[in-house]
Amino acid sequence: MSRRFAVLSASAVLLFSGVLTACNNDDDGGDPAPTETTTSAAAASSAPAKDEYVPASAEGPAKNVPKPTKPALADEESVEGAQAFLDYLSDARAYGQQTGDTSLAREVTAEECYSCTEHYDNLDSHYEAGGWASEGYEKFTILSEDLPVDSYGLYAPEISIEADDITIWDDKGQVVQEARGEDGSEDRILVHLDYREGQWTYVTTAPLGSS
Repeated sequence: MSRRFAVLSASAVLLFSGVLTACNNDDDGGDPAPTETTTSAAAASSAPAKDEYVPASAEGPAKNVPKPTKPALADEESVEGAQAFLDYLSDARAYGQQTGDTSLAREVTAEECYSCTEHYDNLDSHYEAGGWASEGYEKFTILSEDLPVDSYGLYAPEISIEADDITIWDDKGQVVQEARGEDGSEDRILVHLDYREGQWTYVTTAPLGSS
């Protein structure tokens, strides 16, 4: 398990509000005040398209979150396949955190990862209670040139993890938890992966020397 996966990972979002002001035309050569039609058109042009992705904010949960699809390479028993799998796992986790649908992440996570299951359960409950979270993407990068096997018969390559910030809101849009992301690109830890019946399963992460 990654060092920060026990909490809902998410990308911190800065909210900016703009104020539209207008000047009256007092015969001083200034621009006329915008008409209602002009103002409405400007607002419409700045609004997101119907199907456009909108990240989570204090205004509400993310909208139109793309549902990730596992690529064929992510089922290949190779370093490249393991990396593609970890990329998909990150996408599935981020999707779950933005939507409350953890089914994709659960499908590729071992039942033995009790802390993972607890995290997914907590995330489900948070959304059921009306809250939401931002993306919190975690990037796993395999550093090993091959796929060493640990004493349990699991693949255990060395990896690094980079993670975005965390922001979690309650049902009223109030921030209930925030945490900074981590740039672990220089750190080396182990990810334990199982390969059964033609596909990868995430088991856990652990410090070096734990295999």
